[in-house]
Amino acid sequence: MSPVIGSDEPRPSVDAARSGASLALDLLAASRDEPGRPGAGVRDLLARAGVAGAEAEAVVESVRESQLRGARLRRRANELEALFSTARELVRLQDVDEVLRRLVERAHQLMGTDVTYLSEVENVRGDLRVRHSVGTVTPGFRDLAVPAGVGLASLVAGTREPAWVARYETMTEVGHDDRIDAAVRAEGLVSFLGVPLAVGDEVLGALFACNRFGYDYTPDDVLLLSAFADHAAAVLHTARALAERAAAVVRAEEAYRELERHLAATELASGIHEELTSAAMSGGTVVDLVVTLSQRLGRRVWALDDQARLLDGGGELPSRPVLRDAVGRSQLSGHAELVEARGHRWLVVAIVGADRVLGSIVAEAGSGPDDSVLRRTLERAAQVAALVSFKRDAVIALRAERRARWLLAVVDGADDLLSADVEPSLLAMAPGACAVVDVLERDVADAAFVAAGAVGENGVVARRDHRVIVAWSVADPVAETERLRRLLADRLHESALTAVVCTGLGGWADLGPAVERATADLRFLHPLGIEAATVASDSLAPYHALTSGEPTAVIRFVDELLGPVLAWDERRGTALFDTLAGFFDDGESRHAVARRLRIHPNTVQQRLDRIRSLLDGDWDDSEFRFRVQAAARLERLRRSLRDAHPAG
Repeated sequence: MSPVIGSDEPRPSVDAARSGASLALDLLAASRDEPGRPGAGVRDLLARAGVAGAEAEAVVESVRESQLRGARLRRRANELEALFSTARELVRLQDVDEVLRRLVERAHQLMGTDVTYLSEVENVRGDLRVRHSVGTVTPGFRDLAVPAGVGLASLVAGTREPAWVARYETMTEVGHDDRIDAAVRAEGLVSFLGVPLAVGDEVLGALFACNRFGYDYTPDDVLLLSAFADHAAAVLHTARALAERAAAVVRAEEAYRELERHLAATELASGIHEELTSAAMSGGTVVDLVVTLSQRLGRRVWALDDQARLLDGGGELPSRPVLRDAVGRSQLSGHAELVEARGHRWLVVAIVGADRVLGSIVAEAGSGPDDSVLRRTLERAAQVAALVSFKRDAVIALRAERRARWLLAVVDGADDLLSADVEPSLLAMAPGACAVVDVLERDVADAAFVAAGAVGENGVVARRDHRVIVAWSVADPVAETERLRRLLADRLHESALTAVVCTGLGGWADLGPAVERATADLRFLHPLGIEAATVASDSLAPYHALTSGEPTAVIRFVDELLGPVLAWDERRGTALFDTLAGFFDDGESRHAVARRLRIHPNTVQQRLDRIRSLLDGDWDDSEFRFRVQAAARLERLRRSLRDAHPAG
């Protein structure tokens, strides 16, 4: 029953109540103290309060548990504060290295280990390298590289699970490396705890807490270090994502700039191509095309013929063999080829026809990387140049064919030479010479086409059988024919081509016999083994007289050589010819001639001097002496035959 007010039962004293409150406060303070303090102080308090025995031990145990629980809560609060600080820094991520450094420092402080460090995977093989460390004393350990498959770091990264060893030297779960073991010994590390830095299926590295003494790590140690590892993984992943994003932005910007450059290049190339096409349609030449290219591209450009020779202008270019090699490679690839020589760079592109190279275009390439715009523009220009060449060749071929038909009609002595197809320039031309070139078994049509282009307005070209016929109107037909022969030999790849030139033509009427004589000379030269040369037909004049079936050949030969002497005798009644013939008959002895003619030797000498003055030639030249002697013998034969068979 409740005590009745005013009853006589005793009340608890005020002092006892105060004593109990003081005991409770002391016990509460003891429970908040750090764990590990001796429990004697608590037992004394309980003894003074009259609590002893099992009850006192139960209170002491409760105080100890309260101390441990409070310590864990305080540690957990510190850990959470550290993790929250790291999370805040992660949200404000600016400097990745600084965030990771602080994270390792906080982990080091809370773990209470001797060394804490973070290793990051640095390549696709899985090699790791120490990136941040706290507590290390050796420089080699701060940048230690661990190959994949070696050491505790590789075990953690490979299994994606925490791993620890109380003594590193006894570790058998993974292979050792002498270099890594030496670094561990130099640092004095004994025990290791490592946890992975993983995001999804990707392992970014590992976080380690180490001691310089043997130590068995607890689950709490693993959980705490793992929490920091998760934050470190988030930092690395975020940093990589930001880096990839930045790289993607850079790539996108570069792609946009490249697109702008490409569009500008395309516009420039299209503009140049339009100009080139317009120039080609308006009758421009390959030289005109390269002038346009040079102006639009802002660099020097050259046009070369099919033998890598400059068509116009000059400049420093690679050697012809180098250029021909580049043209050959361009013909096969269909693209411009780079040539480097003497510290300079050129781009060479072949102008390709249906079955051969028509020429090439060469442009300065500069010292920087190859310009794709320049390459594409040169390749387009080569295509346009090929069209220009086709057009030019077609015009040349048509005109050359028309002129060739007319020339053959002249050679054959056709009556109607004033047809509508005849160019007035042909009728006005006065050919002074003709040439016949034997092209052997080579393509005579191609040879005639090349010859027509080379001769130009200085003559007319035709072909017959395996020979090219040229009617020349030049100052030095022998030299021009030799130049043409060399050109054809180079084009046809046949060095044995031979040509004969007939000079002294008085017009178109003399062309037929001259061509016939030159053709006969070619047949005469072959058995003599004469080839790869240009021969003047006049040098074969004695043989014409001896071998020709033409009735007037002998008379013409004699008259050309001895005409002045014969005319002198006829006008003055002298005997210069008899003296000359006797001079040769008697072995060129003046005394023998004097005895034969019964005159004084001085008279013989005077007649010989007169003969030398009348005949145009070098008497010291054995060939000239042979011709004069042959003419003298033929004239004596003619006179003897005429005397033996008088007319009528």
